[in-house]
Amino acid sequence: MSRFRFTRLRDGQKVRTDKLGEVMGFTDAARERWLFVAPHDDDAVIGGGLWVDAAVQAGVQVDAIIVTDGRMGYCSAAQRLDIVPIRREETYESFAITGVPRQRVQYIGYPDAGLFDLQGRRVAKPGEPALEGHVGLQNAMTWHLRRVRPTRVFVPSPADLHPDHRITYQELMISIFHASGAVWPELGKRLDLLPTVYEMAVYCDFSGPPNLHLSADAGAFEKKLEAIAAYRSQEQIAQLVSNLRKAGPTEYLREVIFPLYMPEQYGPMFE
Repeated sequence: MSRFRFTRLRDGQKVRTDKLGEVMGFTDAARERWLFVAPHDDDAVIGGGLWVDAAVQAGVQVDAIIVTDGRMGYCSAAQRLDIVPIRREETYESFAITGVPRQRVQYIGYPDAGLFDLQGRRVAKPGEPALEGHVGLQNAMTWHLRRVRPTRVFVPSPADLHPDHRITYQELMISIFHASGAVWPELGKRLDLLPTVYEMAVYCDFSGPPNLHLSADAGAFEKKLEAIAAYRSQEQIAQLVSNLRKAGPTEYLREVIFPLYMPEQYGPMFE
């Protein structure tokens, strides 16, 4: 018996299945590459820990990119100097619980709460942590997208109040187009196809109604809660786990439709 049940809203109908491939639209899990892009280390497991588990159980390769270094997440004066390495080890432990090995968790590692100054791409100044001579979220994300070559990408909703979440979403979306184009060839081979993008809700709501739902059994739910609890340095986690227990073993996703400009759609308005 499957540990997960999935529902997709399609044309006003509810399509239900216990097979991940059916709800996500793939037939060969070995060809799938899922990339979770987390502004902060605990965002992916909070918003999508059950989807991560379901993907791993189905044989999908799951990678994660952590955008910030967590330096602003200290909850006591004693943690202040050591919080970055503490949180990094907690991150590896958390992802391991959901089945994602350490080598598939990579860091951009830009300053927590400091992404405003790292939007875009520019030539690195002396002493800056350069990648192919440049810094900036679009530089790093394009490189990671071309490295992982994901079929699907998961990222927190741009409706979140935290600026790091909104900036991560914005920079990721344009970086997907950069990665699929010919620009910046030093950052790797261009993507053959655009990956499908999904919003996760972490602390705030989706930017629009979700169209995918997952429900899990008690064992999978406890695994998610254990993975969240691995972030022991984050004292607010206990309250979060309590809230998640009340909500139960369920998660949602919103599939993103790229708002490409189609001039022909406006023609009838002016005829």
